[in-house]
Amino acid sequence: MKLKPVFFMFCIFAAVCLTGCREESDETAILDSEPVEKVSMQGTEGKFEIVKVNGTSEEPPFPVGKGRHYEVYFLDGSTDFNGKKYKMTATHKKSNDTVELYEAVINNNRSGAKFALGKAGVWKVEVAVDGEHYTGFDIEAE
Repeated sequence: MKLKPVFFMFCIFAAVCLTGCREESDETAILDSEPVEKVSMQGTEGKFEIVKVNGTSEEPPFPVGKGRHYEVYFLDGSTDFNGKKYKMTATHKKSNDTVELYEAVINNNRSGAKFALGKAGVWKVEVAVDGEHYTGFDIEAE
């Protein structure tokens, strides 16, 4: 029958097309975005580091009102963070407004994060792992 070769070719074509498709999560979007020069931005020495991975190198690390992708690293080698959930919140030092920045599962002692701060000034960032306070530090949104 002549339908078998046509059907076989259709199956190959469909398989090739489908292998090019993928579902994109926040984490893969971060890895696929055009990176800026990776420089340690903020954190707690030996415990936690946050690095901006998109935007321009001329802009501040935390531009007001502009969502950016960040990589966060859990640096304490004495603790196994894999599979644990972390949550970052920030409180504006002058207004006391508090916002949830990001929440995700930690893989290989790191995670991606995407957030924006809506007000200029100094913010106190708090990081909790599995509901327990892990670290805190100040950042400045400009």
